[in-house]
Amino acid sequence: MVDNMNPNSQFHPYQPVNDTPAVERMKNALPGGLDKFREYARSKPGVVLGGLAALAIGAGLLRRRT
Repeated sequence: MVDNMNPNSQFHPYQPVNDTPAVERMKNALPGGLDKFREYARSKPGVVLGGLAALAIGAGLLRRRT
């Protein structure tokens, strides 16, 4: 069997030097979301604590049923 496919087509296309690598883009995306959550938690601590309590209670109820 002869492979007629261009061997260079299996590699990713050329990216310019100024392009940001995907690893760095993902690294910068997460802290922005955490900062928003922290700001929300500072402004409304009761809502956040109530949500966490509801999750803990729900997890406890689901655990006992199984």
